[in-house]
Amino acid sequence: MANEQNKSITTTVVLVLVAAVVVAAIVFFYWRPAKEEDKNVSLPPPLVQTEPEQVPEPEPTRPVYEAPEPEPQEEPLPELGNSDQSVLDAFGKLAADAPSLIVPEESIRKFVRAVNAVEEGKVVHEYRPLVSPAPPFQVERDGTVEEQQVQQYTLSEENYRRYDKYVATFAAIETDALAALYKRFYPLLEEAYREMGLKKGNFHTVMLGAIDNLLAAPVVEQDILLVRPKVFYQYADPALEKLPASHKLLLRMGPDNTRRLQESLKNLRAKLAE
Repeated sequence: MANEQNKSITTTVVLVLVAAVVVAAIVFFYWRPAKEEDKNVSLPPPLVQTEPEQVPEPEPTRPVYEAPEPEPQEEPLPELGNSDQSVLDAFGKLAADAPSLIVPEESIRKFVRAVNAVEEGKVVHEYRPLVSPAPPFQVERDGTVEEQQVQQYTLSEENYRRYDKYVATFAAIETDALAALYKRFYPLLEEAYREMGLKKGNFHTVMLGAIDNLLAAPVVEQDILLVRPKVFYQYADPALEKLPASHKLLLRMGPDNTRRLQESLKNLRAKLAE
C-alpha cells in the first residue's frame, strides 16, 4: 500500500461513503463478581455461608444482516488486487469529482478497513481510502481558560469548508445508483473483509453498523471550543471530548455538512437493508 499523509481528519468517513459510503462501534463489557469466602476460623468451626454464584447476564446478541444478492454482471469483476481502475471508472460515472477524491491504490481494501474502524467508533489514520482535504486543520484563538491557564480556541468555520466538496459529491450520487454499485462490488468487499480475519459476521453487517454509528453522532450548532494543554487539541466540553473518534470526525465537518451527510446515509441504509 502506498504511504499516505497521517493527518487526523474526517475525510475517511465522508469519502469512505463516496466509495460506497460510509458510515458505530459497540464495546461489550463482561462483568462477573468474584465469589467471597469466609477466611476466619474458630472452634468449634462455624457454618460457612457461601454467597450464591451470580450468573452474568448474557451479552446482547450482535445483529447479523444477510449479505446482498450479487447483481447480474454484464462483465466479470476484476481480481481484488487489480480492481482500482474499475472502482475509479464506476464512481466516475456516478459523480465527476469522485475519482479525484479516492486514493487509487488498494481502494477496496482501504475502504473495508476504514468502514470496520467506524463501526467500532474509531477512524483510520493510515492507509486511508480518500485523499486528505486542504488546507490543514484550522482553529481561531478565543481567549484563555483562567483556571487551567491554557489557551482556548474555536473550531474555525473555514475548517468546515474543507469538507464541502466531499459531502456534496456523496450527496449528489443517487441512492439507488450507489446501492447498485455497492452490490456489484460486494463480492470484492467481502473478500477484503475476510482477509482481515475478523469474526464479526459478514461485511454487510459491519457496513450497516458503521452507518448506524455515524447516524448517532450529535449535530452541534454552537461554536465548538477547543483547548491545547499539550501537543494535541482537545474539546473544552467534556461531553464532546468523550465522544468516539468517529463522532468527533463529524464535528469537524460542521453542523450543515453533518446533517446533509446523515440524511444521505439514512437513505442509503434503508436501501441497503432491503
